[in-house]
Amino acid sequence: MERQLSEIMTLPRLLPGLVGAMLVWGAGGGGGSPRLSRPPARGVTPPGGSCRACHQEIVDSFVKTAHARTSAEATARSVKGRFAAGQNMLRTRAPGVYFKMERRGAAFYETGVDTNHGSSRAERIDLVIGSGRRGQTYLYWRNGLLFELPVSYLTGMREWINSPGYRDGEIDFGRLIVPRCLECHTTSFPPAGDARVRRYSRAYVLGISCEKCHGDGRRHVEYHSAHPADSVGRYILNPGTFSRDRKVDTCALCHSGARDPKRPPFSYRPGEPLDDYLVPLSDRDVPTPDVHGNQIGLLRRSKCFRSSPGMACSTCHDVHQPKPDLAWFAQKCLGCHQVNGHPGAEQIGARMMTSCIDCHMPNRRSRAIEINMPTRRLALYYRSHAIGIYPEVAAAVLRSHTEQPDP
Repeated sequence: MERQLSEIMTLPRLLPGLVGAMLVWGAGGGGGSPRLSRPPARGVTPPGGSCRACHQEIVDSFVKTAHARTSAEATARSVKGRFAAGQNMLRTRAPGVYFKMERRGAAFYETGVDTNHGSSRAERIDLVIGSGRRGQTYLYWRNGLLFELPVSYLTGMREWINSPGYRDGEIDFGRLIVPRCLECHTTSFPPAGDARVRRYSRAYVLGISCEKCHGDGRRHVEYHSAHPADSVGRYILNPGTFSRDRKVDTCALCHSGARDPKRPPFSYRPGEPLDDYLVPLSDRDVPTPDVHGNQIGLLRRSKCFRSSPGMACSTCHDVHQPKPDLAWFAQKCLGCHQVNGHPGAEQIGARMMTSCIDCHMPNRRSRAIEINMPTRRLALYYRSHAIGIYPEVAAAVLRSHTEQPDP
């Protein structure tokens, strides 16, 4: 998942520092009292809704991206897990303990069952985290707070799994979701207006919308609605005009790994130095950034990035478009690198035009996220953003090309 099983899932069950930050921020509280009904859906305009009138082509493309779909209300369309009989169970290594996923009318539920003690607990899936391209995890409401459900779903394997951070064989629904987690998977999730009660407000905006990168667009819309002939965008942020560092910071808010907050979550505004909002990480803090969640840390160590003053995330990624195939990314590499200068040009042949990414940005195992299954530990792999030379990977790619010669 795009940051698909997020730092939400990789953090310890109740990390004191972040929970404390949440309480100060005003979204704390306990999860042990009887459940209240979930906050109703706001009927929020979908990502890009108010922008579509003038930017229809961009918006129509953006709403298909993983960013736009990285969180949603739980519906038959957004929930990718399988609920049919025979496909809706997660067995555990503890005899008599299992989880069952059910659809009841329009709602979806996860139920933990302990037959040894004759007990069970069910919670409704209220929010979906993850676009479903790789997988999803699910949240439920209790007393104005959000908690992670113990079972997630891997789309590619079509398999229910223990949510990262939960131990196999335990019926546990207690992982609290703190604001910093939501900051990367939603546009906004403010605290409730009543300062005496630490809860999330119902005025949240799910998914990553235009305003996450372009800022609040209300004045922009008002002005251009009144001045349709003015083609110069006013009262709006354009990350394309930022310096290289500020462009990277816009992405680094969510793609630079777990960092302690210096200011309240959701207070960062694109174009400002991110180090004013999150504690910077040094190479001493993170000797080797993990491929899950810290793409910026890896990219900054790459020779391509260090030797190209104008290179930023947007050099290769168009966030307004669904993710293209690897051949499309390879063309970005060939914009700077000449094929005839490659030492393996003759051996690799025409496939060199499409294989840059597999050789120089290989999939690597995440050390930050690991899933405990009844009979095994499941590791997830992500594309490394440490662009470089990997001899063992190149040799494997070359062997595959030798075995499958050009037609």
